[in-house]
This record gives sequence, C-alpha cells and structure tokens, in this order.
Amino acid sequence: MLRGALVLTLVALVSTTASAQARTDVVTLANGDRITGEVSRLERGRLEFKTDDAGTIYFEWDKIVRLEAAREFEVLTSDFRRLIGRLSTGQGTLVITAADGTTSVPISEITNILPLGASFWSRIDGTFDSGFTYTRSSAIAQFTLNSNTTYHRPSFVFQLTASATLTHETDTNERDDRGAVGFSYVRYRRGNLFFSGAARFEANESLGLVLRSEVGGQVGQRFVNTNRAQLETGAGLVVTDEEAVDSESRQNVEGVLTFKYSFYAYNRPQTNVDVGLRYYPSLSEWGRQRIQFDSSLRRELWKDFFVSLNVFDTFDSEPPQPGAARNDFGIVTSLGWSY
Repeated sequence: MLRGALVLTLVALVSTTASAQARTDVVTLANGDRITGEVSRLERGRLEFKTDDAGTIYFEWDKIVRLEAAREFEVLTSDFRRLIGRLSTGQGTLVITAADGTTSVPISEITNILPLGASFWSRIDGTFDSGFTYTRSSAIAQFTLNSNTTYHRPSFVFQLTASATLTHETDTNERDDRGAVGFSYVRYRRGNLFFSGAARFEANESLGLVLRSEVGGQVGQRFVNTNRAQLETGAGLVVTDEEAVDSESRQNVEGVLTFKYSFYAYNRPQTNVDVGLRYYPSLSEWGRQRIQFDSSLRRELWKDFFVSLNVFDTFDSEPPQPGAARNDFGIVTSLGWSY
C-alpha cells in the first residue's frame, strides 16, 4: 500500500510539473506586461489565454503587441487560408513557422487560432437566454427561450439554433405560442465563397401554422470577415411542407435570399449585435412571399452572463390557415449565459 501511495504521489507530481511546464506561451501587451500561459483559442477578436495563477484571461487581439507560442496551431485568415505551425510576431504581423518554411500574415487578418488537434468541446461555443413577463391588467404571461450552439472548424461551421415564445392569457385560458428549431452546415471556400445546407422546423399559432418543415441549400459570399464584424449574403432554394390548423398539408418550392450581419466589441461592457433576414419568394405558389427577421443585442453584465434584447418579425402574405394573421412581431428582453 505504501509503495502504491508513493507511485500515485510521484505520478501526480510529474503530471503537475508537466502541466506547468506546458504553459510556456507568452503574451506581451501594449503597456509592456508579459504574461506566461497557454493559448486556448482566438475567435471574434478575443484571445483566450489560460494561466496558472490568474485562471483564464481574455485579451482583445488588437491590444497584443507580441505573441510567442512553440506549440503548433491551426490559423485561419480573413480570406480563409488555413495555416499550421508555431507562432511568433513581427512588425505588425503574425509569423507561422512550419517544417516547409514561414508565412507572415498581418495581425488584423488573423480571425481564428486553435491548438492543433484541439478537442471537440474546445471548438464549441454558444449562448442561452430566457425571460418571463406578466402583466396583471391584461392577465397575460409570456415565457421566452433562445439558444445558439456553434461548432467551428477552419473550413466549416455547424450551427444549432432554437427559440420559443410561450404566451398564456389567464382569464380566457387561451394560448398563442411560437417556436423554431434550425440546423445548418456552412462550408467556406477560398475567395469568401460558401455553400450551405439547412433544415428548419417552425410552429406559430398566430399564423395558424401547426408545423412547417423546411429543407434547402444555398450559395453565397462573405463580404466582411474581420475581428469586429462579419457580413454575408446568399441565395438558394428550399422545399417546405406546411400543416395548418383547419386545412390540409401542402408542399411548396421557394427561393431564398439571406442576409446576416454580426458586430462584436470587447471593450467593457462587451457588446454583440446579430441581425438576420431571410426572404422567401414562392416558385410553386406565384405571388406568395415570406419574410423572417431576427435580431439580438447582447450586453455583458459580468463574466459570461449578459442581458439581451431580441426582436423578431414573421410575415407571410398567404398564411396556410385561411383568415389567420399575416404578421407576427415581438420584442423580448431576457437574461442569458454564454459558453
């Protein structure tokens, strides 16, 4: 037993020493401070840096004047070049050193950094927020929920989104609920082109919609890809199946035009703005048009927790349920957590 305890102690000491020795990356800030630790990732203009004494620290990428990292990393540039090697900095550039030579890239063009062979969980991030309101004079209670989970690779992104608004009127016991779940896969190519496939499932009692199932794909281009903002547009086709309250299900072929914009700033308080617009002109029911608008503004309250303002607008010129409203609009305030 004594021998076993000594072996376990030795293993623990060796593991601790190895862990401490592994954190040899060095960040130098504009004020001259040098911090030793381990680069975890760079994304959306923020470098995640693990240290032994101060825990995990987040640096704004443009505030770093020097970076030295002897391990190998995957580096993604704003024009979607993928580079692998050790990291160092020069005169306003990041130098990636590989076995076949070195490549210098302006620091402002570096959009993603991940350790080579990073785990599945280290590539996932997202947000979760919820809110509740109750108005006594109208006896209306409303609960909202929004979730966004993203898995990143240098050349593609997989995203899962979900949202729900549950409304209950106490006096009449009536409900007016809406919800949506979406999956998307986006593959980026050189020259900022991308190809994507997506599936979306939606229900909206205001529009008389029991379930709309939507599957499609599109091609598009990212016009802005920096550490402060992203802007992209796309066009494609989708096939839908709709089930209404008092009518038979029907199928539809539609075009789709998309617009997405994101802005993020990490000066306190941290701010994120996301705007998405999808326009669906019907190809099988000529004259019918649908529009889906979603936007969110998030401001950090304290580390990883934020307050969010979400605005949505759903329009259908010919809703599947005859006589149903053509437009559903809402503004929601909620509290959330990012991971």
